Amino acid sequence: MNKNLWNTVAVTNPNFVKSFTRGGGFSGTAINATYQAQKATETFGPCGIGWGIDILEERYQDGAPLIQDGTVVGKEVIHVLRVKLWYVYQGKRGEVIHFGQTPFVSRNKNGFFTDEEAPKKSMTDAMSKCLSLIGFSADVHLGLYDDNKYVADLRKEFGTDKNAKSESTPEGKREEAGKTGGNTLTPIQAKEVVDLLTASKRTPESLLAWLKSKAKTVEELTLPEYERAISVLKQREAA
Repeated sequence: MNKNLWNTVAVTNPNFVKSFTRGGGFSGTAINATYQAQKATETFGPCGIGWGIDILEERYQDGAPLIQDGTVVGKEVIHVLRVKLWYVYQGKRGEVIHFGQTPFVSRNKNGFFTDEEAPKKSMTDAMSKCLSLIGFSADVHLGLYDDNKYVADLRKEFGTDKNAKSESTPEGKREEAGKTGGNTLTPIQAKEVVDLLTASKRTPESLLAWLKSKAKTVEELTLPEYERAISVLKQREAA
């Protein structure tokens, strides 16, 4: 299944996520970089053995003009990295390429500054972007963290203490449940079924009856049941 890796790493522990606001009113959601590296290590193995990052290009480029008292006194300088993240999954090597960038010379509310940690921040930015292409923290990048109910459900699953559960606990429960026929679905998979059911105008009664016979809610479906439901619904959608 093409989305096996994606679905395994898509859900983000909310204890390692925080909201931020930048100048100009821009707001977003930041994911702890060490948490992401931990997830990659859990999935592929130790960094440098199961996965790693190679720098392909590094440069400093001019940005917007810096103005003081109505006079241009210089330009912003942006640190840019182009990197390749490689990984080994199920015996096969994969690679993704992306960029990271950080202001090196710029201006904030306190005046002009030089950020000596810009290269490190650019590497973190590039790593996060590369991992996002193969599904890591997809729920954040898909905007699901804008849904308060989604986040509340995750907090119930993971708890509120970073040290209360190991990061592998929820996934481990799903894997064990899959062996016994229990709940194996991630919130993203459950939402996919609900969205297809909602969008479909011709959902067959036989499928609805079958779903009701298997579970009281979509979240309680097993992975094989989820895959069957998705297959039928997508065939109807394409028809």
